[in-house]
Amino acid sequence: MSTPVAGERHVEIERKFDVPIDAVLPDLSTVAGVARIRQDAPAHLDATYYDTDGLTLITGRIAVRRRTGGHDAGWHLKTTGAHGRIERHWPIDDEAPEQPPAGLIEAVSEWVDAATLRPVARIRTTRTATVLFDAHDRQLAEIADDQVHTDDLRDGTVRQWREWETELAERLDDQAGSPGALLLDRLQHRLARAGARPSSAVAKLQRALGLDPADQPSTRTAAQTVAHSLDEIAAALDPRVREAVADQPDAVHQARILVRRLRSLLDVFGSVFETAAVTRALHRLRAVGRDLGAVRDAEVRARYAEQQLRRLPEVPKTRRLVGRLAEPAWQAHDAAQRRLATQLDSGRLTRVHLSLAALDDTDRASAMGRRPAAEVLPDLLAEATARLIAHDADAVAIWRTLDEVGGEPAQLAAFEAALHLVRKDARALRYSYEAIAPEHPAVIAAAKALQDLLGDHRDDLLFADHVLAVAVTDRQARETQQAALPYYLLAEAARNRAAAALSDYAVTRDELLAEIAATGRSDAITASA
Repeated sequence: MSTPVAGERHVEIERKFDVPIDAVLPDLSTVAGVARIRQDAPAHLDATYYDTDGLTLITGRIAVRRRTGGHDAGWHLKTTGAHGRIERHWPIDDEAPEQPPAGLIEAVSEWVDAATLRPVARIRTTRTATVLFDAHDRQLAEIADDQVHTDDLRDGTVRQWREWETELAERLDDQAGSPGALLLDRLQHRLARAGARPSSAVAKLQRALGLDPADQPSTRTAAQTVAHSLDEIAAALDPRVREAVADQPDAVHQARILVRRLRSLLDVFGSVFETAAVTRALHRLRAVGRDLGAVRDAEVRARYAEQQLRRLPEVPKTRRLVGRLAEPAWQAHDAAQRRLATQLDSGRLTRVHLSLAALDDTDRASAMGRRPAAEVLPDLLAEATARLIAHDADAVAIWRTLDEVGGEPAQLAAFEAALHLVRKDARALRYSYEAIAPEHPAVIAAAKALQDLLGDHRDDLLFADHVLAVAVTDRQARETQQAALPYYLLAEAARNRAAAALSDYAVTRDELLAEIAATGRSDAITASA
């Protein structure tokens, strides 16, 4: 048995499956890419898990355990990183086997006081591992066939089950389209044919403590309902972030959408939780959103510039603008992409999961959050609609003033700020209905239409401002009309598109309000323009 090096770090990329107790592991030697397999003798693993009385660690997707048996016996700390589950190891001190090592105590101090840790579960596993190798005899993956017996040390509850777990070799990853991802997909297909299904529990400890989502009651309070929706979205965040860090196509955009969905739910339904917990979660989500936004905004700016330059009429000096507008944006994108891995692997994701998981604690529910969901959440949706109506009224009032006086810079800025709030309100309604009231797809579609319309309007205005700002720094454009003309054409076209988008604003807004009224929640709907 190998001895772990203190603080040694491993990244786990794995998938778990529930299987019948009498399931037979299929022949995996014929899976594409597998040249040979090796089945190891059964190993008997005995792990004791430590946490606080309030389960602070597991709710933040962190695990501390002391395990004997198998090739990696020792103390383990498991956390979530940008590239998968991160596991750090420390050896067991033979003279004080139940004493956590100093390195582990220091590592967990970011989240809990080590003095508050106590045994919460014991998990004994009989594991039969099947190891897969490629044609060069390099390890591809390991499939663990686990017979699991657990004891909840808090109340003595005993649970037993069987599961299969596929884990990639550390040299591989599960980025979309990669050999590792394709292998995991092929293995999942083969295991599914043998009766396996994706596990609803992300870890054995979750099930050992009775926290498997599949075991939770369907009738929830307002806080429980919102927390459940937050958990579902958060569960999708890690794989999207891993793809974003790897610069997979559209991955940053998709990860950013998940962050915005989480923020929208907290903006609309945050009052079902205690204020401090929501403030903390929003603060941490904004930090991750900024990391992703720096990459995404530069990419959008570069692609938009290239797209508009292709539409520009053939005039002298047009090609110069590629170097002036698009290339600097791509350079900014590349620099932000390089920073992303460090920023998102610095504990930010773990802190996000901790702050969101804290909302699962019933003690974090407000008085409103303890009431039945059906009594509370429709009213909060109505309040979100009322906010959109109020911001729309502000925008329309300023718009009418612009028609009368022609528009001073301060008024124009106030108008765009009001429209931006309407767009955020539409986005919040869209994501809130998706999570809490998906039975109203027409509302979701109408909210998206308003969000997209105002997004296109804003993108065109920002692009026009960017073009003119770059033109001011271009010496040739300042000196000759010929060099300045492409800038002018781009900016004028962008402003014309922005204005054209607003011509459909009233109709699109009214369609959204009509769809909301049709749901029966019409008490917040009033004439707004």
